[in-house]
Amino acid sequence: MVRLDLNHERIEGLKRMRRDLWDYKRVDHIPIAFWPTWTFARPLREQLERGKIQFDVNVKIIEKCLRLIPDDYIPFARITPGYMSIATMFGMGVHWSSDPSQPPGAEGHLVQDMEEVYRLTLPGMDAGLMPENLSRLRFHAANLPPDVYLTGIDAGGPLNTCKDLLGTELLYRAFYQDPKAFHHLLNLATELQLEIYRHVVDAVGGINRMTTIDFDPVWAPEKYKSFVSDDVCATIGPGTFEAFSRPYNNRLFQPWGSGLLHNCGPHPCKHMYLDHTPKLKGMSLSYKYSHKEFPELRKVFAGWGILHVLFDNESTPEAILEAFRHMAEALAPEVVAIPICFVDDTWQDSDVTALYWDMRKISEGYAANMHWLV
Repeated sequence: MVRLDLNHERIEGLKRMRRDLWDYKRVDHIPIAFWPTWTFARPLREQLERGKIQFDVNVKIIEKCLRLIPDDYIPFARITPGYMSIATMFGMGVHWSSDPSQPPGAEGHLVQDMEEVYRLTLPGMDAGLMPENLSRLRFHAANLPPDVYLTGIDAGGPLNTCKDLLGTELLYRAFYQDPKAFHHLLNLATELQLEIYRHVVDAVGGINRMTTIDFDPVWAPEKYKSFVSDDVCATIGPGTFEAFSRPYNNRLFQPWGSGLLHNCGPHPCKHMYLDHTPKLKGMSLSYKYSHKEFPELRKVFAGWGILHVLFDNESTPEAILEAFRHMAEALAPEVVAIPICFVDDTWQDSDVTALYWDMRKISEGYAANMHWLV
């Protein structure tokens, strides 16, 4: 077990504050989250390919966050070999670029004609990258203190899996030309992802050891641990979303309750988001691709929703602060949105701490302007 300078009571207090926030009970500030991508001289490719290196980097990230982030930090470890695990379970390869800091993707396309989907079979948990995923999850759970929470493996979602297997051209043609085969493939992908989530939860010793059931590193309250990715819904209309997206998302939410849907943006189907069963609690989205729709998202999620807003394209403190000010002004007093600040190796340590305090001033004003239910 790795020894870390953790304050259990402090972390429990931060969790209580998050529970209140998600229930729209008054808090004195909106918590500020960080998603560090520090490498410690271990390029991203090394981290993703080698579980022990990923573990070591995770430990160093936690230690550094404990030193630099003055408040709001609930320790987490992100565990993933890349988003393409499900594709590898169907036999697809992994594509790496020549840039060691570039994330991988699925190699090629498995299905060239929609009739081929009927020959696909449900992979077992011994297929592709899943044994490695489960091994990393078990290792992190066994070797990190229980006050460090673990992410899921970035499984994607049913439509994301179909995009990997079909490629984008066949994916968009299949919506209209062969919906029966498409639904067959979506059923298969959803059944597999449900089984993956069951094994992921078992590997870490229970869902409450997790930030969420998928890739989001920001701790979510116990009743909102579900998380489904659906970036494809950024490019489809409401009718297609209703037929091919929401029913399969629902199946992934139902065993664990409500939670967040991830779509970087834009959001052509935003007025249908809350109609998930169980009722969707909120969104994970990118500021860059979603901020123009904040006025409408404010109406959709008023008094209920939580937005996790990724500042993943704002590379300087000044850009992040400007984005956060706009976010607070655009969403208050109806909607709570937690900023998630990406910081990388180009940042000085002092700049991380200074950003927290500058963000904190804005977050206190944001909270003071909110219409709280309690």
